Amino acid sequence: MMVDSSRASEGIKREFKVGDKIRVNLHHGKIEDAVVRAVVQDGISKLQVNVVGLDLTALIDTRQVVDD
Repeated sequence: MMVDSSRASEGIKREFKVGDKIRVNLHHGKIEDAVVRAVVQDGISKLQVNVVGLDLTALIDTRQVVDD
């Protein structure tokens, strides 16, 4: 399943799918590498990700994805 994430203010559209390697802003500017494990669409698109190098799974908003 893919999700189309649009950032209206920036005019950027991105699609995410399971297995994508992304960089995420977890908390106050801490950027981590992550792998998408699930795409959740409940009105607002969210991604469940496994953070690389940490024993951490997080449910994040697509706005937390950092462009490369």
